[in-house]
Amino acid sequence: MRPTRLQPSGGLAAVERHLFIVERCMLGASGHMSLKDKLRVGCSGWGYDDWLGGFYPPNTPKSDYLKLYSRVFDVVEVDSSFYRNPGPAVTKDWYKATPSGFRFAMKMPRRITHEKKLKDVAENLGWFYASAKELREKCGPLVAQLPPSIKFDADWKVMQDFLRALDGEHYAHAIEFRHKSWFREDVYKLLRDRNVAMVWTENQYLRSPAAVTADSIYLRMVGDRELTEFKETQRDKSAEMREWYKELDGASDSIKGALVFFNNHYAGFGPGSVNEFRRLAGMMEYEFPAKAGVPSSQRSLGEFR
Repeated sequence: MRPTRLQPSGGLAAVERHLFIVERCMLGASGHMSLKDKLRVGCSGWGYDDWLGGFYPPNTPKSDYLKLYSRVFDVVEVDSSFYRNPGPAVTKDWYKATPSGFRFAMKMPRRITHEKKLKDVAENLGWFYASAKELREKCGPLVAQLPPSIKFDADWKVMQDFLRALDGEHYAHAIEFRHKSWFREDVYKLLRDRNVAMVWTENQYLRSPAAVTADSIYLRMVGDRELTEFKETQRDKSAEMREWYKELDGASDSIKGALVFFNNHYAGFGPGSVNEFRRLAGMMEYEFPAKAGVPSSQRSLGEFR
């Protein structure tokens, strides 16, 4: 049976949270949760003009993108923070624009990961944490996406120092390796000791192993950089999605939660990839605002609140 589509009346994220509560009440005294209970699936970013007409209604002002996005999905990976630390004023606005229960997973600025290559970054981390603080309970994992040039043999000590500098008391963290030398048991142990998730990833550099190093899993479906237009799905990635879902399901009993993010480059249209993954997982697909009968001239968010 094809899963029912969630429609935007009343806010899709709110509908899903209600269904989650109902489902939890039906779990019984054991409190056992399946992977679907623990899973959040979203996109890497929300500020794409190419989504107009496919996800956002035509003529939607850019200032409304996040509000509309967060009334469909319950999580987003912030890609823009990689290029520039957003600052506390901006993240405070993000907090106000999104409903309760929403989560942000912010990428660390490239100043930390690519320019300073994790060295002497205490001050930069402090500025980044100041931005994350304004997200309050909506702050999800903070993600360090590393360049392929950071390798185990040359940077093992640097990695240990960097992990010690992280504020694990107040924030969850994840780290994405883009060189295969990091995929080894002593690295996994270091991450487990600090409850830092090693990002599972499918990108142009490599496919990571499915090693669980924290109480949550972080999966990034990135793809390559060949696609440059993001108006619709252009590649069939269902086989890869099934493989990754199988890995997630196999690890489900050992984790509290799992985040999965789809980049536009993965198959051409992040929101479409989210729905395809949810469909393959037997979860309800989302009805996008652009397809929900919203007149192209409507500039109000009233129907999505």
